[in-house]
Amino acid sequence: MTLWQCYVQGWKKYVDFRGRASRKEFWTFALGNLLIIILLTMGVSFGFTLVGNPYSVFYAGVAYTLFALATALPLLAVGVRRMHDINRSGWWFGGVYLAGIVSRLLNTILMEYASPETYVWMKITLGIALGWIPLLVMVFLCCQQSQPAPATQTRIVE
Repeated sequence: MTLWQCYVQGWKKYVDFRGRASRKEFWTFALGNLLIIILLTMGVSFGFTLVGNPYSVFYAGVAYTLFALATALPLLAVGVRRMHDINRSGWWFGGVYLAGIVSRLLNTILMEYASPETYVWMKITLGIALGWIPLLVMVFLCCQQSQPAPATQTRIVE
């Protein structure tokens, strides 16, 4: 498949969590969306700055948020299919999403109840434990070579 076909495949199967996705399909979709989101936010910010709007960063943030929300489910689907391609459960990829949600929840609790010194240290710790470590594990897993599908076991009944 060409790069364009790999990218479009991610959008066509945006809710398909069954099956497999090759390394090329996953990385083309993930890095393609990363490039688009960078160009989109820069373009929106630059465009609003050119016309003299003082809220250009706000509009860039809105564009970023809308695109990130639009690509969240397709990226999760292609990531789960990538995990299936290396014979792992899709929950390995879903764990990164869950770690982000838990991190934000704990951050909200810390903001409310922790002292400023504790908040700073816990935010750093949470960022590493629930942010960088799961992300690096996912990058490592998504770089693995495809594995053949496990043979299905059948029972012979006499």
